[in-house]
Amino acid sequence: MENFEFYNPVRILFGKGTIDELSKHVPEGKKVLITYGGGSIFKNSVYDKVIKALKGYSIVEFGGIEPNPLHETCMKAVELIKKENVDFILAVGGGSVIDASKYIAAAINFKGDPWDIMDKGAEIDIAIAAIKAHPSSVMCLVIGNETDRYGPGFVDPSVVAGYMDYAHSKLNAEGLLLSLTSCITGGGADSTGGSGAAQVYARPILQKCKELNKPHHQVILLNIYPYYGNGQAGNIADNMKWSYEHGMNNAENNFGLEVMIGEIGWPTGTNNNGTSTSRENVANAETNFKTTLKWVDGENYLNQAYNSFWFEMFDEPWKTNEPNGVGPSWGIYEANGATTPKFTIPPLQ
Repeated sequence: MENFEFYNPVRILFGKGTIDELSKHVPEGKKVLITYGGGSIFKNSVYDKVIKALKGYSIVEFGGIEPNPLHETCMKAVELIKKENVDFILAVGGGSVIDASKYIAAAINFKGDPWDIMDKGAEIDIAIAAIKAHPSSVMCLVIGNETDRYGPGFVDPSVVAGYMDYAHSKLNAEGLLLSLTSCITGGGADSTGGSGAAQVYARPILQKCKELNKPHHQVILLNIYPYYGNGQAGNIADNMKWSYEHGMNNAENNFGLEVMIGEIGWPTGTNNNGTSTSRENVANAETNFKTTLKWVDGENYLNQAYNSFWFEMFDEPWKTNEPNGVGPSWGIYEANGATTPKFTIPPLQ
């Protein structure tokens, strides 16, 4: 892999006492836009603490961001930023405020209609520009992650397939020879419907993974979690067999795709704060890591190895919307760049 530099200037401060540290992270002399939601920050004293921490800064405020942020609201913030010559955006709130603030930041200098960022493949254009700059550092272009799963992030598979066509045409126009794929749930590849009603069968995505790539480059990423199937940390054989019969097999034998496991892992805690239980704990995560490593190395009833991505490297404290409150606790390492893993990582081949 060639050396390269990737700069993504986003910093999330989480936890007790972090408000007092704001001045360490906001450059001096900058005009700051504080974004927030419906006003709870005034009731819980967070607003007063933020203003105190930013004493000496020029501050502009933008409130009223909805739980499901509206494009119109975000664009009002963009107008305010341009009018006031704001230098820095500080999101004070939860996921909706953070997501809206990221969109606002992206829209400020976007050439064209900012809605294209969300609607017409602008993110794909950005990705392809990065690929063009570092072609030997990128293995493939992945369009979407679990978009087949019903919920706020659901996108009809036919729409995702259209994005894949768009990306393919852009790659060709730039002369870039790169595999093009998508990452869906394991059940999204199940043509029988036996995976339940949590997701839709993503046939159009599977078809595009086949059509848009040359032989030996036709890949689909499937997210598979024995944990959510009530699996045991030290025995995932039955769960993986079920996953093979309800998705992996169809992708391999009916579409000719190579299956890569896009996500697989085990949480180390619950309650959105890492509380250990008899099931969600570091010891079980270590056991499951070793068990999974054997399975994907080919010690399974298929005698077949699978390229896989363990989920995940670091804990994500802001991920608080998953069952059992396990969202923040999937990392091998604690959050904020910890350098010592939670458990000893065995040698990898």
